[in-house]
Amino acid sequence: MTNGKNSFLQVVKLPNVRGRVRYISDPKRQENLYATFTNVESKYWTYLSKENQKDFRKSGTDGKCIEARELIIMLPPSLIQYDPDMLLKYFFAKFVEKYDVAVASALHHNKAKTNLHIHLIFSERQELDVPERKIAERNLFYDENGKHVRTKKEILDERGEIRPGCRIVKKGEVYETNLFKPKNQKFKSKKFTEEMKYYYTDLINELVKNPAEKLKVFDKNSPYLPTRKIGKNNPKAEEIRIDNYLRQEWNHMVDRAVTEGVTEDELRHVKKKEITVPAQESIIKAGWKPDQFRNILQKAIGKLRGFIQFMKEIRNGEFDARGNPLIRHDLKFDVTPAPLPESARGERPSSALQEAEVMRLDRILQKMKKAEQKIYAIEKAKLRLEKELKEVQKKWFHGKEKKELEQKIAGKRQELKKAQETLSEIPKMQGYENALEVKKAYNAAVTELEGVRKLQSEWDQKGIPEKKYWVIKANVPEQTRQKSIHERLEEKKRGMEQQKKKERKRNQDRDCL
Repeated sequence: MTNGKNSFLQVVKLPNVRGRVRYISDPKRQENLYATFTNVESKYWTYLSKENQKDFRKSGTDGKCIEARELIIMLPPSLIQYDPDMLLKYFFAKFVEKYDVAVASALHHNKAKTNLHIHLIFSERQELDVPERKIAERNLFYDENGKHVRTKKEILDERGEIRPGCRIVKKGEVYETNLFKPKNQKFKSKKFTEEMKYYYTDLINELVKNPAEKLKVFDKNSPYLPTRKIGKNNPKAEEIRIDNYLRQEWNHMVDRAVTEGVTEDELRHVKKKEITVPAQESIIKAGWKPDQFRNILQKAIGKLRGFIQFMKEIRNGEFDARGNPLIRHDLKFDVTPAPLPESARGERPSSALQEAEVMRLDRILQKMKKAEQKIYAIEKAKLRLEKELKEVQKKWFHGKEKKELEQKIAGKRQELKKAQETLSEIPKMQGYENALEVKKAYNAAVTELEGVRKLQSEWDQKGIPEKKYWVIKANVPEQTRQKSIHERLEEKKRGMEQQKKKERKRNQDRDCL
């Protein structure tokens, strides 16, 4: 890609700061832990967590309480050459110097040693110089949820006793202790994240010796789209992979457009019109919907593909006095939305079990059919013998022949009985009561197989957009308009028909003479 190496810095909300601090600094839970550093004792995070949770309950806000925040800073590979402790303390000290808050930090490499990064967990609140203790001016009453209520009656049960979990703070007692100042609202803002990106990118570039490893902050006004990092055990990993795939497809299309001579301003305009504005409108209307943003990206890629084709078409064409292209015939461009990767469709439904069941039941039915055909053949032979016996009985002196036929008929009856018993035994040997049960099971298995095959067909079509085209009508006078291939063929066809009419008329005139 042509947009260079971008720095990566992420701000993460932490609902469990104590657990996160332990996690990043535990050698047993990290593949490659090089250094850790903090400016507070471990119990600090316990006090911070408790006070944040207490304030969160008092606010009555829904969702999770954010106890602290974390900066994840990606580093160029060559920085591992520095002393790990000094490198971590340098980045740590720069943050503390700027914001004067509690920080816990760690320097890591992933298992494959392809991702060197720093974790900076920081408090959004500064510690008070002197703890603030609030004294009760009268008796205070709190329910099971720790919520302050007005009267004692509100915490009593039916027997007039204080309900379990409720409490009373007597007059003169300390009912609340605060160790921290209010949260610094700046840490919640996008401006803070942007500041940190530029701040740490500059720090990294000061340490990098190889110019090829120097980084830059991704330019939001760039026609390219940034990809998102997939963290370890991220529940939205697959969603981000699909999103990144489409972002990369867009970036590849931008590269093609640049190669074809499309200007940066033109590409910015296309990006704003096809991605930025529709995404903003979608968020305002329905909130953040990954599927909707995905659809916007798919359509935008198709539109950019069509725009590139348009630029190719008009590059060597004519222009009017205002610089607008003169189009002599209708232009048709493919703007079909980009397809999703196969991973977006999930696993293709398998029909192996259903097919095996249908084949198994079909074999049973085939055995039953052969048994029935044998019964039919025996019955046919028996009827033929019985017909012969009737004819013989009408004649005199054929006693021996009559006896032989009777014996053959008796033998056929025995064969018929055995064949009928065989037919009845086939279903029972397979665990079915009778032939009808086998047939019902077969029909049910076929129906289930058809259902799975329908799902397979839907899966095959999923993520494959319908073909769409962008047609631009000619904008020059009709007399100067260049005829399309279709128009030229139609004109030739009409000429041939007129020629045939003239020949027919000449032949008719000749016949009259």
